[in-house]
Amino acid sequence: METIQLQYIAGATSTAIFVSSNLPMLFKAIKTRDLKSYSLGHLVLSNLGNLIHWVYIASLPFGPIWFLHGFYTLVTAVMLGWYYRYELTGINLFRSLRQKLEQLCNCGCRKIVDACPQWCVKGLISISTIDFY
Repeated sequence: METIQLQYIAGATSTAIFVSSNLPMLFKAIKTRDLKSYSLGHLVLSNLGNLIHWVYIASLPFGPIWFLHGFYTLVTAVMLGWYYRYELTGINLFRSLRQKLEQLCNCGCRKIVDACPQWCVKGLISISTIDFY
């Protein structure tokens, strides 16, 4: 096997491995929309580094590194956008929905506990019985 073929196979294989290693993180972020565990500084610096690194990547012949770096650039940009949307703006939909559901009265009126006409607090809806996903 020629050296160039071997290098191309190694590059394609490592690209597939690196891309697949990021998929669980993406799927979790899509599913939960909870990005509290991510650092804003890390996401900003990763995006900046990716943009600068494109200067180097552009000088290389087209190959697996282009796909790998393109994927990394896309993932870090999307994660930064999601971080802004769900963490910095405070509109995390699942968290606000969960908070509202925790306050619903379970007597049948389905109103916020404080507004229940029966003034009953027979029990709040159990958050564990609701499937968010």
